[in-house]
Parts: sequence; C-alpha cells; structure tokens
Amino acid sequence: MIIIVLAVLAALTYISWFYIKSAPTRIVTGLISFGLLTATVLLLTANVNSHYGMKNVTTTTEKTIYSAGGLKSPAGMLITQELGTKSGNYVMIFADREDGKAKPHFVPNKKKMVEAVHKTATYKTADVDKATVKTVTTRREWQNDFFKWLLDFGGEGHSLVKQTTTVTVPKNTWVVLSAQQAKQVTAKQKAASQNKAAAVAQQKQMRDAIQAKVAAYIKANPKASANDVANYSKEATAEMTASAMKQLLK
Repeated sequence: MIIIVLAVLAALTYISWFYIKSAPTRIVTGLISFGLLTATVLLLTANVNSHYGMKNVTTTTEKTIYSAGGLKSPAGMLITQELGTKSGNYVMIFADREDGKAKPHFVPNKKKMVEAVHKTATYKTADVDKATVKTVTTRREWQNDFFKWLLDFGGEGHSLVKQTTTVTVPKNTWVVLSAQQAKQVTAKQKAASQNKAAAVAQQKQMRDAIQAKVAAYIKANPKASANDVANYSKEATAEMTASAMKQLLK
C-alpha cells in the first residue's frame, strides 16, 4: 500500500506546484503534499533500515525426545553431525516418540537458505531425568494492523529473526555419538557378539554389577516401593550400558 501512497503523493505534489495557478493555494497544497511525501519516504526508509513498525516476538517450545537406538538398548543414544568445522551447529538423529523411528532433525532447507542461516541447533549433557529439545524462536511481527496495511508490501510479517534449538540429554544414561562413532560402536558390538563365551561373561558381569547397585539401593532405602526399586533398576541398567558404550569409543 505504501507504494501506492507514494505514487499518489508524488502526483499531488507535482500537480500542486505546476498546475495550480493561485499562488496561495499552490504554496499551501504544495507544502502539505510535499511534507506528506517526505514523511512517507522517511517511514519507508525507517522500515527498510530498522524495521520500524515491527516488533520481535519470542516463543519457546520444549518436548521430550527419545533414543536413536530405539527400545532395544537400555541406554539412550543421540547421533550428531556437525555442519562445517567448529560451527557448533548440528544435525541430530533421535526419535520423536518412544516407539517411533529415529530420523535426522535440523537439516538445513536448501530451498530456504535465507531462513536457514538464522537457525542453529546444538546439544548438551546435564543431570536430568529425560532427554528434551528446547526451541526458542524470535520472529518479526507488525506492531498493529495499520503498519501491516501500510508497509507489508514484501511479506515481512512473521519473518524469522533467530531460532536456537538445544537438545539436552541425561549425562549418565545417554551417549552422544557422531555418525562415525555410531558405526564404530556397532562394529565393535557385532565383533564382540561373535565370541559367545566372552559375550556371556560380559553380560554376567554387567548383570552382577546391576544387582549389586540395586541391593545397595534397597539397603539405603528400606521403605522404597517395588515401583521405586524397578525404576532404579532400569536407571542402573541404562547407566551401565551407557558406560559400556563409552568404553567402546576409547
């Protein structure tokens, strides 16, 4: 709309100064139309340069995510691939549902590269009970309907300013792997399984260690319910499995 307004005011300014014969009328209408034209140009310039008439609106979403390894492994698994070198920006593989299939997330959309450069995704480990993905999105919106009506000639409304995504996984029960490391762990696990005697011994060693941890928990918490014991046993199993996977990376 502002382009139309500029065209109309430019035409009025021209007509006022060159076609109105009465000097007082010419001066008054000319100054008014020129003043409005100048104000409109300044408004358009301010919008283009500093997004005048718009405001930043930030929204935050957070949800639970699940292991890339599925339900077979007690330990959670997050597979990462850094984009570039030391960018701190990652494509990550995990599942959106507990029984869902793992898939890549945060892959840059090559058809929307202007928007993609404003998006970053990273991860961290922390002392938490479950894995989550938190996304903070800032978009540029119109301050009111008047500015939208006047200045929205290029679809600037709802444009992305910045989007930051952080995946947080439990430090003790999850393992963060690069795609190459995931292949390395899989290969070592497959090789270890071929030696049945060693595999059985390793499983027994882990089972005994878990039982010892559970027994120590029960002794320290004699009033713990069966559900509490089951949850602790599950957590201990995940911790031991994650620890074993981390050892395979060394």
